[in-house]
Amino acid sequence: MASSRDSSSSDEHETSFNTSDGDKKNYNRHSNHQIQRLEAYFKECHHPDDSQRLKLGEELKLKPKQIKFWFQNKRTQAKTQSEKADNAALRTENMKIRRENEALQAALNTVTCPPCGGPRPGKGERTLYLQNLRTHNTYLREERDRLSSLVNKSEGHSRPSFNALAYHHGPSLYASASNNPHVTYGSSSNYRVEPSSLVKEPYSRERINIGQPPQPRNPIQLQRFQTLSQMEKVTMTEAMVTAMTEVITLIQTEESMWIQSSIDGRLVIDQKNYEKTFTNPSHFKSPSSRIESSKEVAVIPMDAKNLVNMLLDTEKWANLFSTIVSEAKTIHVLESMDPRRNFSKLMYEQLHILSPLLPPREFMILRCCQQLEEDVWVIADVSYHQVAFEFEFETPACVKRPSGCLIQALPNGHSKVTWMEHVEVNDKVRSHRIYRDLLCGGFGYGARRWTATLERMCERLSLYSVSGLPTTDFPGVVDTMDGRKRVMDLGERMLKNFAWILKMPEKSGFSQQTATNSSGVRISVRVNEEVGQPAGLIVCAGLSLCLPLAPLQVYSFLKNLEVRHQWDVLCQASPVTEVARFVTGTDNKNCVNILKPSSATENGALMIIQDSFIDALGGMVVYAPVDLRTAHAAFLGNVDPSSIPILPSGFVISRDGRPPSAAELDGGLDNCKTLLTVAFQILVTGPAMFEEDQMNEWTTKVHTLLSSTIRRVKGMLNCDDAQ
Repeated sequence: MASSRDSSSSDEHETSFNTSDGDKKNYNRHSNHQIQRLEAYFKECHHPDDSQRLKLGEELKLKPKQIKFWFQNKRTQAKTQSEKADNAALRTENMKIRRENEALQAALNTVTCPPCGGPRPGKGERTLYLQNLRTHNTYLREERDRLSSLVNKSEGHSRPSFNALAYHHGPSLYASASNNPHVTYGSSSNYRVEPSSLVKEPYSRERINIGQPPQPRNPIQLQRFQTLSQMEKVTMTEAMVTAMTEVITLIQTEESMWIQSSIDGRLVIDQKNYEKTFTNPSHFKSPSSRIESSKEVAVIPMDAKNLVNMLLDTEKWANLFSTIVSEAKTIHVLESMDPRRNFSKLMYEQLHILSPLLPPREFMILRCCQQLEEDVWVIADVSYHQVAFEFEFETPACVKRPSGCLIQALPNGHSKVTWMEHVEVNDKVRSHRIYRDLLCGGFGYGARRWTATLERMCERLSLYSVSGLPTTDFPGVVDTMDGRKRVMDLGERMLKNFAWILKMPEKSGFSQQTATNSSGVRISVRVNEEVGQPAGLIVCAGLSLCLPLAPLQVYSFLKNLEVRHQWDVLCQASPVTEVARFVTGTDNKNCVNILKPSSATENGALMIIQDSFIDALGGMVVYAPVDLRTAHAAFLGNVDPSSIPILPSGFVISRDGRPPSAAELDGGLDNCKTLLTVAFQILVTGPAMFEEDQMNEWTTKVHTLLSSTIRRVKGMLNCDDAQ
């Protein structure tokens, strides 16, 4: 078979096909141009899907089968070469160990006194010799600690002069939510912003954004993080200096270090030139490993100093990127003689594309900040393996090569941010097929997602400082600035909570397949005791699927109030009206809405709070029911919103990551397909004890609710065949 050929097949210049007699093979030799294009594509994506193979075939005038067989042969060749290299290294190591063993055996057979070469010394002489060695060892240890202390106290002298590097880069589920005695709803207010700074006060520690990293295996290891030795601090400092130098070099070097991706045209690192310049070894030798790199430049509506401070504060950073960062924790802050100019720490982070079909990525990183000039800062991240190996990561291994951002202050209170990501990934388990393009391209965890999120969140933060109600708002039932801030706080809390639950934490093994699509419904069950959510047993159901529609088209449909009652069970088949709307960015499509079903009365029922946004890569529509009286009391300031539990559900809308065809480019990028994630969470019982045999009944109901909603949405969008 063609897929079993090894590296002896002349660099994959041929693809074989069986002829009609079943015995002979017809070999089609590829041109050098075809081979170069295929090789470049293989570097970024080892497993192209049908659409990618079809597009490559049209470009190179090859049949999809030829493309398929070429990639099969190339993967086999890479695997064979990797195995040969591993075997050669093992043989060399084995031979080295053998020779060392033989030398030790020979030395044991002819033991002599090291100083004079005479017979083996007696017991007294050996004791004196060991005492001398211990004394000398103690002296060396003290000298090492003294030098380490000097290095630690004079970091500025030990680091390269970065200023010399010029900066150059111009409810009974939802249907009965209103009368469920176990479900409580409400609002929260977690942020307070001073107009002068546009920076939020310290965030409350909610599980939805600041979680606990995997704990060390024993208390001794935990104590080690609290009291790092001088040698470990020196090692970390050296790693951070190297990472900082590399990030500055990569951001400054344009032509020789960055090229356009062969898949989607984004800027990626030229690995050949990179390996010539830097000595970072590859951490994974598996054929399934790959390099992800990207760079993006954006203008952010926030003062540079405030932005730097937010990125260095772990809590604020996790809240700023709550749709990317699911957990974050500072492990250790390294001391610095000048914290204003040099800041560094060891931290744990967990990143996630918002779908239950994908596991999160985990990193233990060193983060450092260096001020290059009066108005220019660089923040660098790099994986630190001396610590990471003591944590048990359940997800596929990832290593963050030196990455980071350069922040330059602009005269109008804005900041120019150049963001760079460089990650080595070893996908032991292949990603779900509908997310393969998103991950192989630069839209999954690439620089553009970080800059798009940063720009949107900073726009939102700037609206906290406005002195009056903007003309784009429709205050309705909320006619005060304080009420407006409370509504925006509640919406932001819903977004963070919804993003967190899509990891499907604390899964109990409940996984059911829906009859309408092949991606499957995922069920998770958790007993909640967190502030801001109702206490008790919460069941969450999530589903991801691909729709042949543009993200903006799907977003507009979900925001359309005229048809909402046809798919949202919270409306109880009654039309809804908008009673308030607050825009959260420069795009009026990004807003927080308060909706009221026509079935609601002043004496009961509910309101629906909804927060939604859309950007170049996708968006979210998240909503939750709140008790009518409680909502009014919270908006007026009579009830503390943070004390009111709430459970959001909603949709995540994302581009599929597939590079657009020429026809799609003529029609705009909105012609790409949409990856849609839907998740509902409900409180099925209060904090009282519950019977485990009721679990199947509850999960079945949630599964049915999710599946029926998806069927209605797909039917109204004419996408019944979508998967």
